[in-house]
Amino acid sequence: MQRPTLELRHFNAIVTLAEELSYTKAARRLGMSQSGLSRSIQDAERRLNRKIFDRNRSRVELTDAGRACVAEARLSIEHEERAIQFTKAVAHGVDSTLVVGRSQYTDPVLSEVLLSLHLPLHPNLDVQLHSEFAPELEHGVLCSRLDLALITHPDANPRLTTVQLTEAPLHIVLSEDHPIAKKHKVKLKDLGGSRWTVFDRRIHPSLYDTLIGLARFEGIEYRALNHVMSADEAAHLLLKSGGIAFLTRAGAHRIARQGLVAKPLDEEALKLDVHLAARADNASKLVSEFVRTFVKKLKTVLLPPQLTLLIEPGDGHLGR
Repeated sequence: MQRPTLELRHFNAIVTLAEELSYTKAARRLGMSQSGLSRSIQDAERRLNRKIFDRNRSRVELTDAGRACVAEARLSIEHEERAIQFTKAVAHGVDSTLVVGRSQYTDPVLSEVLLSLHLPLHPNLDVQLHSEFAPELEHGVLCSRLDLALITHPDANPRLTTVQLTEAPLHIVLSEDHPIAKKHKVKLKDLGGSRWTVFDRRIHPSLYDTLIGLARFEGIEYRALNHVMSADEAAHLLLKSGGIAFLTRAGAHRIARQGLVAKPLDEEALKLDVHLAARADNASKLVSEFVRTFVKKLKTVLLPPQLTLLIEPGDGHLGR
């Protein structure tokens, strides 16, 4: 029995309609008529023998099968785009390409070292960096959209192999005239009663939950809770409303000016440990050579204060 096959045009139609949930808006985005979009969706459903969308005159909704289909359709589109990019890169003299993901919590020095690497066997290597939220990084490696990823606090997964690279405390930023600004060591319990500015949970769900859960466990109450996506947003809120912001080392020290100071947070559970991750079954010699070179160079770099080099090879071939 022949397996049902979908084409790229089907995937684009499905993903766009799933995002818009409107035939009018989706057709406009795709530059096609509504009837043409409807035919593409009906053709996809016929080939799959499954309903992807429930629709009537007032609404369009994804079915359970549709949600699964959209996830796979996005991967197919991404792989198609990646193939096109790699083909163009070869035409411009690039002999190999590595796609590396990074979290917003990754210290900039790691990205700088990574982009400075030179592999003798791959003199025209093109390294592409993609910044994504932590959950997306793991998924990107597992589905081979990313060759490698710098992940903070990765979840245990037997399908991943990792090398732990660095560890750094979470930092707080506060006004220099705040009562605890002169403290050498700052604990979470010292921060009760203040307005807190924290990173949006989407950036790193497990780290966010650890912070909020630890505060609840220790009975620490904050006066208000603001959510931001960047250190610059945090600086604006601190200067306007006061309080305390929780940031990475690099982000905290970047905005520690105009009366703001940065302090490391002395909490073991809130340290940022960065791992380099790849698929456990990735047998690429290029990936292995790249990781070995990266780890070797990291050992020669003068790291910023409070960023501790902590390289421990994990299971599998990564870095060996």
